[in-house]
Amino acid sequence: MGGRKMRITLTDANIVDVEAEEVRGGQTIVIQDGRVVDVTKSAGRDEVTSLRGRYVVPGLIDAHVHLVWEGQPDPNRFTLMESVPLTAYRAARSAVRSLHGGVTTVRDVGGPHNIPVALARAIGQGIIPGARVLAAGAPIVQTGGHVYTMSHEVDGPDEVRKAARQEIKAGAHLIKLMCSGGAYTEGESIHATQLTVPEIRAAVEEAKVAERRVAAHALPERAIQNALDAGVDTVEHAALLSDENLSSFKRTRAFMIPTLAPYFLMATRGSENGVPDYAVAKSKQVMESYPTSLRKAFAAGILIALGTDAGSPQLPHPSVPFEAWLWKAEAAVPAPAILRAATLGAAQALGLADKVGLVKPGFQADFVLYEENPLEDISILHEPKAVYQAGVQVAGPSTIWSAPMVSGG
Repeated sequence: MGGRKMRITLTDANIVDVEAEEVRGGQTIVIQDGRVVDVTKSAGRDEVTSLRGRYVVPGLIDAHVHLVWEGQPDPNRFTLMESVPLTAYRAARSAVRSLHGGVTTVRDVGGPHNIPVALARAIGQGIIPGARVLAAGAPIVQTGGHVYTMSHEVDGPDEVRKAARQEIKAGAHLIKLMCSGGAYTEGESIHATQLTVPEIRAAVEEAKVAERRVAAHALPERAIQNALDAGVDTVEHAALLSDENLSSFKRTRAFMIPTLAPYFLMATRGSENGVPDYAVAKSKQVMESYPTSLRKAFAAGILIALGTDAGSPQLPHPSVPFEAWLWKAEAAVPAPAILRAATLGAAQALGLADKVGLVKPGFQADFVLYEENPLEDISILHEPKAVYQAGVQVAGPSTIWSAPMVSGG
């Protein structure tokens, strides 16, 4: 994406303002060097391209993905069995598929061999195309903790501190902590807390010194509270919320990053698609409470950004449209709130609120075109007509990626 870009003027745009939850019709978008420089009613004297009344939505943002996984029934098995270069190629393919589906920015919250960090650099330098990537390297976990097979195993604040420093040295944009058990690791309970508050706080301290953010995987009430008490920036999943958790989210202004999709798919389709039995059973436990937790979170008015856990079992990239649909179908979240969480809300959670998440002057010219208004029907996100990244059309009707339900490698 390097080099200077031509001035581009796009007319006849229906801009979806996710902040005001309204559509501004008949707009002209002026782009220079990959950024929006003006949004106006006048086309001016430039050579123009008409968008023919399509709805212009800020580029979608997925705040929780694993690019090295591709949604196989047991994706972690592939990263353990295959070569490092092959896993890296998978990650690159995931980034391209995300971009072609309208997801212009992703936050990768954990992968082995420093692949996500290297991939972020390659995309940022224009070596390969793909969604913009903010990358954690290897997650930090207690010995035997959640997805320990691709993580730093540590015990005690000093070991956590050193692991955080190592990840920052390697170029990670954020630190990922595993603060509880999860569905997709054998032999642990979804109710188990992992890492102590002093351990979590050690990582937070190191991250803040290095101007990094901290994301904490936490499903049960106690683990969520530990993470919030220690000062993390985002809590991933947060499936089993308590009233105390909600109060702490509001007090700390940390973001909740819900990810219904992997648990829903493993609980409802996992057995027939070859997902490990232990993951199916635990996902069913999660789904007993998750929709209610999500409804309570929105009702409480806490900060929420959309994530998907894309790459997890049965969940290939991109998964934002499916996650958005689930929020509506399972938790009755209104479409405008969902769209905000997948754009501006996610940008705020990632620390990119001055760069992406809106179509306005000074922001990256990342946006997606749709034939209908997603503020009225969130399922429209499944049908992008064109994708722009930094002012360049990177996908159209002939190249849009429609993610399948993959079953193999």
